[in-house]
Amino acid sequence: MRNFMTLIAATSVTLSSALAAYAQSQNPLPKASDVLVRYGDDIEGWTVYANKTRGDCLIVRQDGPSAVQMGVTANQEVGYLGVFTKINIGLQNGNQSQIFVSMAGHLYSGVATSTSGELKGGYSGGYILTEDPKFKRDVAKKYKMIVFPETKGTFVVDLKGTYKAMAMGRKCLQH
Repeated sequence: MRNFMTLIAATSVTLSSALAAYAQSQNPLPKASDVLVRYGDDIEGWTVYANKTRGDCLIVRQDGPSAVQMGVTANQEVGYLGVFTKINIGLQNGNQSQIFVSMAGHLYSGVATSTSGELKGGYSGGYILTEDPKFKRDVAKKYKMIVFPETKGTFVVDLKGTYKAMAMGRKCLQH
């Protein structure tokens, strides 16, 4: 545990002021009222959606009690990764907390803004805003992501097929 805490302290990254300002002003996740339309066929468990309301695209995968959603912010300059679970991880709606994810031994941190209570199907979780190309590459190329929110839960997200789904998401953004 001590080694893990040292690793967390060593890899903790502060959001840039642009990311922090965006995180405080807007939630990048689609609203319940947004019109989402499937874009193409599912890819290895991932579904690509065109958000007709906002004019952007996102990719979604549901895996047992967990789900992941990725997309870009409204200006398409910053990516987001939303991680959600049906397991009670103790998040309070609207609170911000630091969240850590690990992919193949690479540890990343960000600020997760919880969205419990407003998600369909009993999910709670949050999203991370990122401009880090290494993070994006690991999400695309690795097969498993372990999520360590600063709560009582830890859960694993299957990333199989992410590379192909991200490519289709970029294609969707161009239309």
